[in-house]
Amino acid sequence: MFALDKKITLDNFQLKIQKKLQKTAELLENKNDEGFFNKFFSNKTAIESLYIYGSAGCGKTTLMQEFYNSLQKTSKIYFHFNAFMHLFHKTLRDIRSEEKNYKDELIEAIKRIIDDKKLLCFDEFQVLDIADAMILGRIFTYLFSKKIVIIFTSNSAPQDLYKKGLQRELFLDFINNILLKNCEIISLENSTDYRSIYRKNLAKRYFVSNALNRLKIKEIIANFTESNPLEPRILKVWGRDLKIKHSYKKIAVINFDDICRTELSASDYRAICQEFDLIFLLKLPILLKSQNRNEIRRFMLFIDEVYENKAALIVLAKTKIDKIYDSANSDFSFARTISRLKEIKSDEYWAASKLLSNN
Repeated sequence: MFALDKKITLDNFQLKIQKKLQKTAELLENKNDEGFFNKFFSNKTAIESLYIYGSAGCGKTTLMQEFYNSLQKTSKIYFHFNAFMHLFHKTLRDIRSEEKNYKDELIEAIKRIIDDKKLLCFDEFQVLDIADAMILGRIFTYLFSKKIVIIFTSNSAPQDLYKKGLQRELFLDFINNILLKNCEIISLENSTDYRSIYRKNLAKRYFVSNALNRLKIKEIIANFTESNPLEPRILKVWGRDLKIKHSYKKIAVINFDDICRTELSASDYRAICQEFDLIFLLKLPILLKSQNRNEIRRFMLFIDEVYENKAALIVLAKTKIDKIYDSANSDFSFARTISRLKEIKSDEYWAASKLLSNN
């Protein structure tokens, strides 16, 4: 039986949404199964589109992405809605610049973007622009006519979209006659902002690596980044390029090897800690004095810069803090690093960090 990842801890409100998404996933995967009888009978079952709304940070995006990533057989595409509209207008401009004439340029633009997908996921659905408001009816009338399943997440109930917008009475036709008639509307009623909890009340900031904690770190990163993709960032240090492979706004996700097994200096670590308010340090190994002298020295410099720059730090390590280094008790300089690591993960340090003081 197909199921979403059950290791993620969900509250009762989120469980209700997960079950609905799980059912939708099962129907989609069965519909696209290669077996003749599965295909014949599943085609008789209509798959309803879903519009999920709730307050910011309540877990809508995380649930939808888990659903989306779980599908293996279904042709699919995922958009942040603003990105979709930006792409749509760009595609429409490109079409209008071509010599060929199309019967319906708007439909041609949709076809080029969607490309025969069976599932569309739109995250953060919102309507702010009158030009968008006036064309959404045509866009979604076409998509629903093609029996494409659409999953929306939004901070607003359908009836609250484009509230107080210009000519909203014209937009209400889209809400009442298209959106409400083609989607099941589901409220994620929980008002808890989980991103806020992770930012302000994260009880644990140092994790010993195991399957559960690796999943937990992944979940925390998704919450801090609002499930947006991580991208590379180039920092300039003394005229050199320092590449951070994975970042989002003021957040960096860094593997130990990338900063401690390469020729970096205190200046590099200072640049990283000045650039980012929150750093995830992953895959911290046990450090052996006999084998890892350079790595130990760099790690100490890095922790010093984290501490001095008040960067927030979340660590995924091979072992507990006191066991990171084989000679911690006899090495005064590394004992200071251990002490600083313990302080960095404390509530007091966290509350005073750049992450919270800047937000």
